[in-house]
Amino acid sequence: MNRYVCTIGFFDGVHRGHQSLLHELRHVASLRGEKSMVLTFFSHPRQVLTKDFSAQLLSSPSERKKLIEAEEIDLVHFIDFNKETAKLTSTEFMQTVLRPLGVDCLLVGYDHHFGSDRQSGFADYVEEGARLGIDVVEAKAFESCGVNISSSTVRRALAQGDVTAARQYLGRPYAMNGTVVEGHHVGRIIGFPTANIIPLFADQFIPANGAYVVDVEVSGTILRGMLNIGVRPTVANGPERTIEVHILDFEGHIYGQTLKIYFLGRLRSEQHFESIEMLRRQLASDAEKCRKFKTHEII
Repeated sequence: MNRYVCTIGFFDGVHRGHQSLLHELRHVASLRGEKSMVLTFFSHPRQVLTKDFSAQLLSSPSERKKLIEAEEIDLVHFIDFNKETAKLTSTEFMQTVLRPLGVDCLLVGYDHHFGSDRQSGFADYVEEGARLGIDVVEAKAFESCGVNISSSTVRRALAQGDVTAARQYLGRPYAMNGTVVEGHHVGRIIGFPTANIIPLFADQFIPANGAYVVDVEVSGTILRGMLNIGVRPTVANGPERTIEVHILDFEGHIYGQTLKIYFLGRLRSEQHFESIEMLRRQLASDAEKCRKFKTHEII
């Protein structure tokens, strides 16, 4: 049976703080001559612990798995976080979950707590682990430019439409997978046909309303686009919030296809224009900015 060095967490978004922890996990596993394991959960623990909690997440379980595996982790192990799991103390979790998986070293994220005994801390985990044959090691703290990067930090940036800051925190552009569905065809009428996007992951966090420069992955090809999130006030769309992307210099029927959207920068807030012609001129200006945008650029 393989022996593992393991770390525990939800890892929503797999941001740079997570990446630092995963790098340390690989390092400790290499020093011990063992495999690396991330133990994570299908659903966010707060969905079980907090009544009426509405999850707004940066990544789906399948996307989290891909992102963690991209950090060269040997095993990503998912478990259900349910009411029974929530009752387990840290000792019980180590004994009934970690030991059967072959874990003999636990890397605990800096200032991270697990188990129903929330008052327990790192010193308690070390003592409990010693009795169970599990070495417990505390990971180093990670900060970037004085910012303590967390999933909440990324969400706050996205809630303000600051996809540039989110990209810095994640170490890559924020991304969303979505299916192209039938729209109102207004964009086609004014010369900027759009694909209406429904996120594949129902709990996906959607950035603030506004216009964005994006890259769009269509059948494995990356194309530049401009994307709008909002209620389209100029065309009296009503209260329905939509996500629409115009792919530059692209012609093709993509209804029903899955696209991957990479948010590169924010162009402007959503605004009301006095006429369709004024909207058309603004879209032409937005499209030109998108064409000239360089991936490393900050706008």
